[in-house]
Amino acid sequence: MLKGTPTEDHLARMYYELAKHGAASAGEEKAWPYGEMSQSELFCLAADMSRYDPRLFDVLVSFLDRRWGALDPLAIRSTYAFMETPQTIAVMAEFLLGRQGHPDEKRFFFEYLQKGLAPVPLQLYYHYLYRPGGELMMRAAEAPLQEYKRWGFLAREAPVLDEAGRRTVGSRDAASRRNILVRLLEERKRIRMVDYLAALDFGISRQQALLDMRSTKGVRLTGRGPGARWERAA
Repeated sequence: MLKGTPTEDHLARMYYELAKHGAASAGEEKAWPYGEMSQSELFCLAADMSRYDPRLFDVLVSFLDRRWGALDPLAIRSTYAFMETPQTIAVMAEFLLGRQGHPDEKRFFFEYLQKGLAPVPLQLYYHYLYRPGGELMMRAAEAPLQEYKRWGFLAREAPVLDEAGRRTVGSRDAASRRNILVRLLEERKRIRMVDYLAALDFGISRQQALLDMRSTKGVRLTGRGPGARWERAA
């Protein structure tokens, strides 16, 4: 399906086409090398393109969340054979499955999109997003979001579901959280619990943060009350 690295014009056209199907996006009717497609084929092509554009990934996760009832899961799965990485769709479903309150049919829909897919060999989700060997690439490798990692990808960009409130979804496993804590202490020497919570986008409870700090080797608490700080043990 995907005919090489998408250009800015190709991405603009994709946003334009998705908007016609109800996606929260705006683009332009630019020229591109793709002909007429069904909604399912368009969604699958966009999923492959999302590895070149984090904003497109956001749009697709939100689209899948809001418009799942208008999508044909069998048609989507039938298109997997023509995709470069159908696991992109499994990742989108993973982010949504992590949320609470889905009706059963919606949850079954997301699970069906994942059935039969195996994780890819470990690799970055986004192409050309990070400078090779740079700081952002290192952070993506050290502390990827669990939803990417579950399917063999490394990335730390949490999709935004509520554009107005900038509400993101995503979680990190214990190893990723530990790497974030250690790096934070290396950079700042002494931190408050709220500093650690902020580094995790307040994605865990204070109780979990306390457990993380207490269970991380070489980290100790100094002081009490408002003056309490965590630091690396000598």
